[in-house]
Amino acid sequence: MNVPPLLQLATGVALAAAFAAYVPLGQFETPNWTVFVATLAGCLFLLPAVASFARHETTVNPQAPSQTTTLVTDGVYGVTRNPMYVGMLLILIAFTLWLGAPSAFVIVVAFFLSIDRFQIRAEEHVLGQKFGNNYQEYMGRVPRWLII
Repeated sequence: MNVPPLLQLATGVALAAAFAAYVPLGQFETPNWTVFVATLAGCLFLLPAVASFARHETTVNPQAPSQTTTLVTDGVYGVTRNPMYVGMLLILIAFTLWLGAPSAFVIVVAFFLSIDRFQIRAEEHVLGQKFGNNYQEYMGRVPRWLII
């Protein structure tokens, strides 16, 4: 996909805020601790994933998966194949909970589908070609997200 995932996240935040402001479809309250925990969980996926790529000296650029030099499968990558995207999704969920507008969850679903269908699948195709059976085995034992 040609749109960087961080830009997709920023767009998702802006759109969720717009939906909450202009088409809220109701209101709900989420305790601050819940928003904090969701944000923290997002950071606990995202930041170690970036650090792991740096430690393995491979690219963190999702626009260029062909520049990947190492198949990272340890640490948080043993829990999910896409911890950076899981982290971004959790941060967007936290923001949406903080907004307290049911309509904003449409953006969470749209972000998930966009990342899953266009970004991750394109990356998986390239990584499958680059790392062959090692990547196929990894895909067989570690879920794309957390449970699927």
